[in-house]
Amino acid sequence: MQEQEPAAERETGIWKKIWHFFYVSVLSVIISGIVRALAIYIFVTPNDFAPGGVNGIAVLLQEGTGWNSGIFLIMLNVPLFFVAFFLIGKYGAVISTLSMLLTSGLLIVFDYIPGMEYICYQPEDNHILAAIAGGVLLGVALAVTLKSCGTSGGTTVLASLVNKKFRNLSVSGMTAVFDAIVVFASFFVYNEGMGFTEKLEPVLLALISLFVTSKVCDVILQGFKAAYRFEIITNHPEEISAEIMQKLHHGVTEVNATGMYSHEGRAMLVCIIRKRQIGEVQRILRKFPDTFASFSPASEVYGKFLK
Repeated sequence: MQEQEPAAERETGIWKKIWHFFYVSVLSVIISGIVRALAIYIFVTPNDFAPGGVNGIAVLLQEGTGWNSGIFLIMLNVPLFFVAFFLIGKYGAVISTLSMLLTSGLLIVFDYIPGMEYICYQPEDNHILAAIAGGVLLGVALAVTLKSCGTSGGTTVLASLVNKKFRNLSVSGMTAVFDAIVVFASFFVYNEGMGFTEKLEPVLLALISLFVTSKVCDVILQGFKAAYRFEIITNHPEEISAEIMQKLHHGVTEVNATGMYSHEGRAMLVCIIRKRQIGEVQRILRKFPDTFASFSPASEVYGKFLK
């Protein structure tokens, strides 16, 4: 009887992992892929602005060549998948890439569905609402992807590649640089032959969209706090610390703790992480079911907390 209970527990654990994969991973791919495709098709492309990242590059290429942006998303994401596979891990690479590929396929299919052009939002004068609405939908898609696999793929993969070579350049900083390059490229792609004000409009719309995307994503994931403090009580301090430092590039402090009920000594790990990385930490902790963890907002963080 004692030998059967561990086997039953293992079987239950396997089914839980399968359920988690289909419920969280597959659902996140579907939701993020559809929402991102609708944002680009309804709000971004008709109003002539590029929202940064790989999405923005694809939209700019569509404007320059006339080809569907979905084709360029496929062309850009396939090589990025192989880079992400080694940089951010199999799970994150597969989920983020599948989400992007679904977006690509939908953008191509939309062109062949009769009447789809009628749902495009294209006001004659003021395009700010389009930038805001597009930013909201892109923020939802980004949050769903980050919550599922801890990475957004795209230019984040390129930024991680640069960070791997030059440790003094942060991933977030390089992602912002890549986004800025895409945004300001809009100045030379849209409204060709027109005046400075007309050429500047796509840049401003892209900046508005990026700002809204970032804020919506933050609100969905963790609210407005800048960082979170994790306290993890575990019998596996070395394994958990190694994963956090390797995958998230944050330092971890180990404190000797004693349970007052059992009077047994255990390790308590303390780390401060960025708000968008909560999902990744939770995914690491799920590998150690006997671990207890709590986290709370850190409203102010002083000093350098990156590894």
